Amino acid sequence: MFRRRRTALAKRLWKARVRRDNETRCAEKTSSASAAAAQPPVAAAATSPPSAHPSPPVESDERQFRNALFKRLDDRQLETLLRAVDTGGVDAAECVAVRPFLFADPAVICCRLWRWPDLRTVEQLKSTPSCQTAKQPDMLCCNPYHWSRRCEIERPPPPYSRFVKEKLKPEDRAPSECSWDSNDDELRGSFSTDGDEKQNEQEWCKVAYWELSQRVGRLFPVETKSVNVFWNVPLGTGLSLAALTQHHFSPGQGPPESVLRNRTKIGQGLALSREEDGVWAYNLSDWPMFVNSPTLDDPDSKSYLVFRVPSGHCLNIFTGNPHGDRIRYSNGVRVGPVDPNAVRISFAKGWGPKYSRQEITSCPTWIEVLLDPCR
Repeated sequence: MFRRRRTALAKRLWKARVRRDNETRCAEKTSSASAAAAQPPVAAAATSPPSAHPSPPVESDERQFRNALFKRLDDRQLETLLRAVDTGGVDAAECVAVRPFLFADPAVICCRLWRWPDLRTVEQLKSTPSCQTAKQPDMLCCNPYHWSRRCEIERPPPPYSRFVKEKLKPEDRAPSECSWDSNDDELRGSFSTDGDEKQNEQEWCKVAYWELSQRVGRLFPVETKSVNVFWNVPLGTGLSLAALTQHHFSPGQGPPESVLRNRTKIGQGLALSREEDGVWAYNLSDWPMFVNSPTLDDPDSKSYLVFRVPSGHCLNIFTGNPHGDRIRYSNGVRVGPVDPNAVRISFAKGWGPKYSRQEITSCPTWIEVLLDPCR
């Protein structure tokens, strides 16, 4: 009986792999048709470049790994893996830990089987903050939804990704994007904090949620190393954006249709994680997110850059020491955002010169990450 149960679980996992292949082919056809119709309007955060060494034949590699993996996993681990794959990562809280293989990297093969068929090397992957196996050096997690694919910033970025700051109207800018007043020697606070200069030494950032040009709810202080920002995930821990909107609009007055539609695309949202090399954002939703950060901009340019982070990918959105002096100067005049520690992330919708949405305040749903020192 137990053998039949394991066989049934293994067959369901393999069927999920076949289903993923079919979905991938459909998505590629759709993407090709869309790409032929219009040029991408934002600088994409490109996936890591392929390895110089060709990968082994996928079919033989997968068959060998499948047999070895299923033998090492017990019934409970097989069920956990199946739940994660079947739900597309919605029910993927538990790790599926195994010891490394001699002939292949379990994480690479699992992610290739159930997420990214074109994945080549482990250097293209980064474990998500929710993965506990990452703390065990002698173990590897085979849950493909405990891994995120790294984004590498294109250098130099395409010219269509830039938009000149001076062309933005002050009332259309994000609060932390307002220009310096050359006659004012003081740093003005971001509108999102209402001028509150109080700080908690344990807080490393605050998150403000916006719908178009209106802030929704209170500021959310972050004290833990990582935090999830999502719409409404059952048993989710972190910042629920749905909870912030419950008492936002008065009876009889609701948000615009564009906001309602975009709310449904937030889903599992993203994870923000403070790590040794900076602050990382992990896209956990089924839609891309768009990022503008002062540390991703060209320090010698007056133009902003917007980067696209696909679903399942991650990006280092703030590098270096957050306490460092990131104020920019041009011919002796200070330029750039008022708050040099603020990052803006839009869910599903981008903005810039090739969009109808010229400014981030035209995006239906977006967040402002105010890093320490929060202003």
